[in-house]
Formats: sequence, C-alpha cells, structure tokens
Amino acid sequence: MISPAEFIPLAEETGLIGELSWIVLEGTCRLLGSGRAPDLRSVSINLSMQQFAEQELISRIVDSLDRNGVPHDRLKVEITERVLLQDMDRMRTAMAEMASRDIHFYLDDFGTGYSNLSCVLDLPFECVKLDQSLVAEFPDDQRADLLVRTLVSLFHNMGLQVVAEGVEAVPQAETLARYGADWIQGYYYARPMPESELIPFLKEKNHAPQGGAKEVLV
Repeated sequence: MISPAEFIPLAEETGLIGELSWIVLEGTCRLLGSGRAPDLRSVSINLSMQQFAEQELISRIVDSLDRNGVPHDRLKVEITERVLLQDMDRMRTAMAEMASRDIHFYLDDFGTGYSNLSCVLDLPFECVKLDQSLVAEFPDDQRADLLVRTLVSLFHNMGLQVVAEGVEAVPQAETLARYGADWIQGYYYARPMPESELIPFLKEKNHAPQGGAKEVLV
C-alpha cells in the first residue's frame, strides 16, 4: 500500500492528478448507481485545479452521474482553499453552474492555509470541514476546545453544516456530538477499505442505533 500523501503530490507534479480524479469520479458514480450500497446516501470527492481548468468539467461530471442514474445531489465536491485561490473568478463561475445542476460543495481542510472566511460568504458551500489539525488537541487543550466550539456555532449561524475531520478517540467524538457537529469523520469509526468490505460495513453501521453527530467514513 502507498499512502495518498505520497502519490497525490507526485500525481500533481507529473500532471496525472486530473486523470486519477476522473477515475475516482467514475468509480464513485458507478457505486452510487449500482444499488449495491443503498445506505450510502452521498459521496464526496476532491477535484483538482487541473480539472477546474478543463472546459468540459461540468459536462463530464453530469454525464457520469446521468449515465449511472445518480441524482446530482448525491455527489458532494470538496474544494480546498489552495485550489480556490489559484483562480477565484474561474472557481466562482464553475461552482455557480454546478450548483445550478444540484451539485453541492464542501470547503475542505478549513484551518489550514489562509482559512479565509470570505470564501464561505462568496461561494455556494453547504458544509465546512474543520481540518484535523484543529481537532488533534481537542478537547483536552482549552484553546482548541474553544476554537472548535466557536467554529461549529459560527458556521451553524451562517446556515452551514460542519464536518470535523481526524477524529480518533472517544472524547473527541462525544464532545463534538455535544457541540452539535453535523458529521464526524475519522479513523475512530473506520479506516479506508475496499468496496467489498464497505457495503456490509455500511449495512451494519447504519442500521445500528445512533445518537448525536453522524459519522463520515474516510
């Protein structure tokens, strides 16, 4: 196994990241449209700046969704600030057109880079993902606890949902649920797994009694 932390930067350097991302998109739409994972309500994927620079970006996404019989709102597109800041005007135009096709957006890795709140105000995001670096010392560190609690409240007041990334321990999950985080993502719930394991895992997990925040698998 090779970590994405190793092969994604290499793919970006060599210009292969776009093609890899299209493969991920097609696989995602195939799974969502197959009916094999009815408990999987939506899947979020990352798109690269290379893809946003392609003229056929939106038509390719819509074609993949429609060809596999997937309602557009079951696909969530995650975008990092690093991608946004490369060409804000292009991103604003592309996101507006995709939003008109009922494709929704998550702001990924909030808490890294500039963490520019104007991105949240100006662009059609439905959800903000708090980066794992904000959660690493949470809730034991008082400042981290205050920051996470404040951000969850702030984004809720702006009408946005919140995902907390990098959750690995019971105190983190329980406190985030108490603070009202909409979704909790991290190895505490599951590690990456192949499709053959994911489908029975989802059936077991989603049919079990739950309370508080919902889980997001990584």
